[in-house]
Amino acid sequence: MDTGRFDCLIIGGGAAGLTAAVYMGRYKRRVLVLDDDGSRLNWIPRTRNVPGFPDGIEGPELLSRMRAHAAKYAIPTERTRVERLLCLEDGSFQAESAQGRWRARFVILATGARDVEPEIEGIPAALQAGQVRYCPICDGYETQGQRVAVLGRGRHGLRESLFIANWAREVTWLAMATQEEVDPRELARLRDAHVRIAASPPQRIECGVAGAGVRVDLQDGQVLEFDTIYPALGLHHACELATALGARARENGQLEVDAHQQTTVPGLYVAGDVAVDLNQISVATGHAAIAATAIHNRL
Repeated sequence: MDTGRFDCLIIGGGAAGLTAAVYMGRYKRRVLVLDDDGSRLNWIPRTRNVPGFPDGIEGPELLSRMRAHAAKYAIPTERTRVERLLCLEDGSFQAESAQGRWRARFVILATGARDVEPEIEGIPAALQAGQVRYCPICDGYETQGQRVAVLGRGRHGLRESLFIANWAREVTWLAMATQEEVDPRELARLRDAHVRIAASPPQRIECGVAGAGVRVDLQDGQVLEFDTIYPALGLHHACELATALGARARENGQLEVDAHQQTTVPGLYVAGDVAVDLNQISVATGHAAIAATAIHNRL
């Protein structure tokens, strides 16, 4: 299917993509959202740091409201996974998927990121119960008075443990035998923050245990119990469509942008977690507003 040329294609229909759609719709531009329904909003039990929702809002409900907002301006959405993005000779772009191809003068890439999941059975239920959490910036406040484990390697796991120690009653770093890889001065910071380091790597992690949210069996035979565990195994930023065109990305996959959210590829803009910045809903919506307005001013 080839539906002609749009002013802008928005690839990704999460918080960033839908905010961009609202802005472009209000600018009365011809826009299409290409979305594979993979937004991380679907995985959020309740977020409490989105402005305007003092009691919090469930991720799927927020996604539904944002879709309804975009629909108010008659922004069409194609449920598809974009497999390739081309830059044509005239500087415009063509997105291709198994369902068709679409052309536009500009593109806003809002493909987000995916958490690297640990080997824990029943993660969806554990997420809903608050036994597994991924974003301490989002919900560290809710861990006050809890026993929290952080599963992560090297400096990343150490830093997340220190961050969570601001709230939790008791923090244990499940370092997977990587604590010797970090600077001793960093380990001293853990001691100062009263963060424990598990004596050996985890052998099995189980959630939903009676009397404890999370049970961790260590390789040395010890058994530890926690209320919550934070996997800090990293993120996969979905930057491949952009890097295939030559867009510059950081080592972690986040795309470098200018002050208007444009990548190093002219006409290709980025909003949300796939851009260099803090991975937060409010940041994603800000990116989208900047990118959409910049494109509108160029059309």
